[in-house]
Amino acid sequence: MLLFAAHDPGAKNNIRPVYEHALSLGYEAQFLDLAINRGPMELANARKLIEGGKTTASILGCSSNQGEWPLMRACKESGVPTGMVVDIGTLTKIDSMTPDDFPSRFMVSNKSCYEEVIQLGADSASVGVTGDCHLEVLSNQVGLDESETVRNHYGFAADASVISFFGSPITQDTVDAVVSLSESLPKIGIDHPEVIVRPHPRTRHMEVLELTCEPLPFIHFDGDNTISNLALLSASVFSLSMASTVTLESLVLGTPSAFFQVGWDFDYLNHLYRNLVDVVRIRTEQHLHEFVAAVARKGGPALTGNVENHRGALARTWKVVEELMAG
Repeated sequence: MLLFAAHDPGAKNNIRPVYEHALSLGYEAQFLDLAINRGPMELANARKLIEGGKTTASILGCSSNQGEWPLMRACKESGVPTGMVVDIGTLTKIDSMTPDDFPSRFMVSNKSCYEEVIQLGADSASVGVTGDCHLEVLSNQVGLDESETVRNHYGFAADASVISFFGSPITQDTVDAVVSLSESLPKIGIDHPEVIVRPHPRTRHMEVLELTCEPLPFIHFDGDNTISNLALLSASVFSLSMASTVTLESLVLGTPSAFFQVGWDFDYLNHLYRNLVDVVRIRTEQHLHEFVAAVARKGGPALTGNVENHRGALARTWKVVEELMAG
């Protein structure tokens, strides 16, 4: 049996297409959502899961809380081949591990991440730039115009300029960024802006963010996810995040996007996402003005450089999985 497991949303997104591909080929496979099934994040529980002897290979995500590493160690103890899919970069995910902890194979999303893993002590023969399977799946979808559905759901006028904003896991940082955005947007010259604020899945005390949004003009808190992220992105003139893989999803879907870094301490998240050199960083009101102007003239940021590593990602990743199964 093939075992797939991950904790963070981005990590789960990255490996789920590989899991679904395995099922489509008739392989027995199990997917563990470690954000829900937290037991295997303890080594004793991970050992019990693996010691049954049914797992032929494990494909793990790489999350910021290092939730997959107990499973990694349990697999190594039992001689089960392991592969780890590294999303974006290594900060807080791998940098505290030693090469003795490392999996049989690393599958990374871009060349800069490849260099990071090598610098941490991995054998270059065990590391491959396979790309992002989730982005490849999105790029192959036929886009539907969800503008009317989104506008009707939120009660927006037909001429509203819908903007989606995705927060960080830290509530106060998101509050600071949203307040900053609400102060800047009226000066930029956007006609009828309507900003949908989506909290990060790991956000605590969402009510604080909701209360912040309530009095702000054209700012709308939305924590119920009735409208999917993808539908919201497809209906948006542009999207902003505080450093998130949602920005990459937006770019793949053809909606211009940038990291919004005004009014909050972005150093940590910016370092975490430092390998995404092609994603625009908005750090001043002038940067925001230039970004919006580029969107207006249809010259907004598109997929360039290492962001495009998603093409062919599933085929490259599956080849590694086959090699792991072959021993």
